Amino acid sequence: MKTMLSKIFGPNWRSSSSGVATVVAVSTAIAIHSDPSLVTFLPDHAEAYITGISKLVAVVSGIIFALTVKDAAVTGGTVASTAEAEERIHPHGDHI
Repeated sequence: MKTMLSKIFGPNWRSSSSGVATVVAVSTAIAIHSDPSLVTFLPDHAEAYITGISKLVAVVSGIIFALTVKDAAVTGGTVASTAEAEERIHPHGDHI
């Protein structure tokens, strides 16, 4: 999973994927709140469930985004995004 996300989003996959999840969840919550007819085909308890889940996902992914947006794994920290950066971080390899 980590490799797939890294291929899709690049070296900043943690912050990118949580940022995308935040945007999708917030957009869903706002859309449902603004126009409840979007979910009128669902049973009443399902409408509340979907709205609640989208808000929960928005909060959790927002927190994850805030924690990962500038962590050590972001380019410029301790994880290299290019071969040249890898050489600067570990000039003698990983076993020293």
